[in-house]
Amino acid sequence: MERPNDKWLRSVFIPLIALVFVVISYSDSLTLDWIQAVAWWIANSLFGLVMWEVSMQWLLFVRRRHNRIEQTRQRVMTTFIGYMLIVVACQSAYIQLVKVANLNAVPITAAMYLKSFGIGLFSLLLVGSALEFKYYMARYREAIQESENMKKAGLQSQYDSLKNQVNPHFLFNSLNSLNALISEDREKAGMFLDELSSVYRYLLQASQRPLVILTDEVAFLDAYRYLLDMRFGEALRWEIRLDESYMDYWLPPLTIQTLVENALRLNIALPECPLTLHITIPSPGTLAVCNTIQRKKVAVLGQQGGLTMLAKRYVSLGLPAPVIEDDGDQFTVRLPLTPKEQIPDVPIDTPGHASSL
Repeated sequence: MERPNDKWLRSVFIPLIALVFVVISYSDSLTLDWIQAVAWWIANSLFGLVMWEVSMQWLLFVRRRHNRIEQTRQRVMTTFIGYMLIVVACQSAYIQLVKVANLNAVPITAAMYLKSFGIGLFSLLLVGSALEFKYYMARYREAIQESENMKKAGLQSQYDSLKNQVNPHFLFNSLNSLNALISEDREKAGMFLDELSSVYRYLLQASQRPLVILTDEVAFLDAYRYLLDMRFGEALRWEIRLDESYMDYWLPPLTIQTLVENALRLNIALPECPLTLHITIPSPGTLAVCNTIQRKKVAVLGQQGGLTMLAKRYVSLGLPAPVIEDDGDQFTVRLPLTPKEQIPDVPIDTPGHASSL
């Protein structure tokens, strides 16, 4: 935690407050000893510096513990209660030290102690309030900036999703497969074209829907998988085990497709060395997409930073971020599935409304 700039306070404000205290102390005195007054002013200035340093360490400690803007009330109450205790403790210790050292410039009475306590507490609360206001405004600006960054990340995610919708490599490969099927098997070519239409229909809808139910994602995955199977054949294997009780849970659209595309871009998929994709729900509320690791020496060109943008999409929607695991043999991404009642305040479609796959 960065210390506030308090040079002006230590060099000007504290000596000035010590001078005020000396003037008040001598206000009831009939005689004025300038040597005692100066000594008393120096002693009180040093005491003020010590008390301020203790208060500053307390301030930094509280800010480390309660640094979020929503913790402002707790931070302010804790800070100022600490200030009061610090003033009482420091004033008591200082008075006793003065008595023991016999440095009394003026008699230390109950009234004098209350004056000293009042001036010290007022000064500390005044400066503390100014520092707290400055700190709050800084945190407030940071919160606004973070919110703006999240909005930008959401817009970037939508833009990247749109780019992915018209991915020329995917479309080129799909059209090549369709062209081959037309001359070999017209019935399969017709089925392939139907699935391709379903995939692109979902892709066009996805940019307008921040969240979809797992049923829609699985329906899209079935069509997308059909196209991949026609392209890769035995080079790609699927193991999909999904609990029906989680089909009405929500997640961002194209999440599974992003992870499947990432696996295909980075790993070898050959008939003699097939790439296996596992899509399961290993624990309540968690969807896991896992693939065997068989890295390509050179990754195929494609959309970069897919996992990074996926994580930003989750964060921008107020959802827990995906968890990525790599044990050297399996690459796994665990995605949170969110029930409708726990969805943050974002517009969503009713289940099944937009899905026409």
